[in-house]
Amino acid sequence: TAQVHDDVGKIIIELAPVDELPHVVYWFLEQVSRKLYDGCSFHRNAGHVVQGGPAPNFLSGPNPQLHKRFKDSGFYSILFQEYSDKFPHVKYTLGYAGRPGGPDFYISVQDNSKVHGPGGQTSYEDPTEADPCFAKVVEGFEVVDRMHQSPVKPGGYKHMEKNVAILSMRIL
Repeated sequence: TAQVHDDVGKIIIELAPVDELPHVVYWFLEQVSRKLYDGCSFHRNAGHVVQGGPAPNFLSGPNPQLHKRFKDSGFYSILFQEYSDKFPHVKYTLGYAGRPGGPDFYISVQDNSKVHGPGGQTSYEDPTEADPCFAKVVEGFEVVDRMHQSPVKPGGYKHMEKNVAILSMRIL
């Protein structure tokens, strides 16, 4: 179990069973134990997900170099895509964004099993791969819903007008 404390409230997540997704679960635990997400932000409201990662926020100083922190630690992107059909991308689950996934992650605000599950991301080299889904929200649903209501800047990427600061992320 991990806790995300941001400037909107607190979210508690429960990780997927380690025997289902050992690489991704241990990768995320290592990122959290190294406090890599502290000071990062939820920065994107794509409609179907809210996305967090190394993006600055109102608490960031000049040139915070958040991506560098992940790269220097050796925990920037997962080493390979890992997926379990026993842990699909349903509402309020967390997945790693991109190929290879990370350090950005997202919280699904609807069932995204078809979009982020096997075969849903056809723009990547291997269209049969899936985004790793590695945790689920167990407390703080209202915080996720509030972020999902955040207005976005014009353009296709859907950056939030005001990033939501991740104050801390801890293992409970």
